[in-house]
Amino acid sequence: MKLEEAFSIELRRLVSADDADRAFNKLITSKHMFKCPDPKCNAQVTCANLDKPKSFRKRDPYFIFVSEHIDGCPIGENIFQELRKIKNGMKDPEALSYINDDVIELDLSSSSRKVFKNDNEENEKSDSTSFKRNQQKSLDEDTDHKRYSRKRLSGLVEAFLAGEERFVETVDGRIHIKELFIPISTKKDISLLPDEPKIYYGKAWINKIKNFFQVKFNSEMTYGELTCKPTFFIPASLIDDESNLVRTSRVNLDKLASSKPSIPLNMFIFSNVPPIKSNKGNHINFLLSDMTHIYFKQNNK
Repeated sequence: MKLEEAFSIELRRLVSADDADRAFNKLITSKHMFKCPDPKCNAQVTCANLDKPKSFRKRDPYFIFVSEHIDGCPIGENIFQELRKIKNGMKDPEALSYINDDVIELDLSSSSRKVFKNDNEENEKSDSTSFKRNQQKSLDEDTDHKRYSRKRLSGLVEAFLAGEERFVETVDGRIHIKELFIPISTKKDISLLPDEPKIYYGKAWINKIKNFFQVKFNSEMTYGELTCKPTFFIPASLIDDESNLVRTSRVNLDKLASSKPSIPLNMFIFSNVPPIKSNKGNHINFLLSDMTHIYFKQNNK
């Protein structure tokens, strides 16, 4: 769902992304000073690419929500229903829409195809048609599985951890898989991170808060003079949705959050923009918009 207008906290009125672009560095000083156009909802909005010079933009400035809506916000509910409709129409609901089908991989290993031999020539001739048909079916199924896994966050993470030399076709063009991943660290101020889809990762823990969960990373990030451990929430609406996966089910999340001692995780979150500093306090947060946008493994270190 494209957000045509957002409420400018600095101008105290609704503006379009084009309006914000024209007023930037004049009446508008920050790409983060926007909120939900619904007057009752304070969900934060970022005007992505607003601070990037026009000659370096891959995309014109656009509004994107970066924090949760209040319960009952009609705009938040419309976004949730639209995302559900899109997922229900996908061949692979776990695939990331940012990753295109035509994934390019530099495979430097030897061929993994098996060579079948048959000493009986008569059987070989009579079974050749059936064999080729079954072989093609198996190949098609294997190709579909690889295509799906390569478009899923889990597949991208496993390829990254395995050190595969792979180029990925994205909506923004072909990039090396390593360029997709950004570690949680203080090496670079979050204001300098690109307004592009990336996979952020680091050691983290899951904590239960009432009927939802908070994920808190072990490492810190920096925004200006603020340095803190970034977090994100896993809202009940995503946990209890019928499309949720077993891996991220309430039962499994409860086990992870209640375990003694606490279980550290290698946490990966796909985010369309970098984390943001909360306008309500000294916090750095990600927004989780879909359960397929997180993937985690137990950290054994």
